[in-house]
Amino acid sequence: MGASPEGFQARHLSRAVALFGALLLACLVLGVAVGPTTIDFGRVLGGDDVGRDLFKLTVVRLPRATAAVIVGGCLALAGVVFQALIHNPLASPYILGVSAGGSFGAVCAIAAGIGLVVPFALVGAMAAIVLVYLVARTEGRVPADTLLLAGVIVNTFFAACIMLTTYLTGSDQTLRIMRWLVGGLSDLYEWRTLLFSGLVLVTLGAGLTLDGRALNLLSVGDDTAERMGIDVQRVRTRLFFLASLTTAVAVSISGPIGFVGLIIPHILRLLVGSDHRLLVPCSALAGGAFLVVADTAASVLWRTPLPVGLVTALLGGPFFIWLMKTRNIKRAGHGL
Repeated sequence: MGASPEGFQARHLSRAVALFGALLLACLVLGVAVGPTTIDFGRVLGGDDVGRDLFKLTVVRLPRATAAVIVGGCLALAGVVFQALIHNPLASPYILGVSAGGSFGAVCAIAAGIGLVVPFALVGAMAAIVLVYLVARTEGRVPADTLLLAGVIVNTFFAACIMLTTYLTGSDQTLRIMRWLVGGLSDLYEWRTLLFSGLVLVTLGAGLTLDGRALNLLSVGDDTAERMGIDVQRVRTRLFFLASLTTAVAVSISGPIGFVGLIIPHILRLLVGSDHRLLVPCSALAGGAFLVVADTAASVLWRTPLPVGLVTALLGGPFFIWLMKTRNIKRAGHGL
């Protein structure tokens, strides 16, 4: 199913989107149907006394599964873009400080006893985006290596602010802060929040897909992109803000869920190739499907439902050990 940039055709995109869209739909159904408690779907469909089952289905599981689709799609989408922008296969949505900024905003809201955690997280993430850009900008340019370094610096700064705030906060709020920082999905989401976030994901996903050729060239190198007529600085700045916005949306909903933006792009490159015109939309769909499955597993595999951030963290380490070993074996084989 792999496709090279030279062999890209529109039908490849439509087939890939249809395939991964069907996968996402199947995982969404799984996430709604399976949970820590059972739902009698026969009674629901039959219209019997279904108050409790209908509540679990429409108020708890469907919004939660929808949130998983949005968060997973945003993180995978941002991961693909960041890896191309800074020429680093280990780049993730959280390496550039956006997650730490959003987390700091949420921590401030929790510590102050304010219920507006999602807006505060979104504001914190947006502040981090602007700060990273201002730090990275040098003589009107935003070089890839400087952008990465600025992200690490901002990430470290906000991480210190989070630790200080947590240390100075009372014990009740500290527990809430720690639970939020693990990264997880809530049982109750407002549909207007999910609708807004979903529209952001679809809009940015479509826009970044149209920028697939530019991402292909940027992933090769700035010199190559400039020779092919790409305004590297303008395009990198625009794509940085768009990818950072998707990260901000994800963090504001769920907290910092790690490794999705690392695992999914690498798996998708093995399946569809390195052409970002395919890789971007397929990663968004696969990221949503992955997080739904991970969250479903987190809710049923243990007596007490686990935060999905723990599950993705446990999967991420072994995955990259496998990836590293596989690549080393392939390199050794080519050298024989």
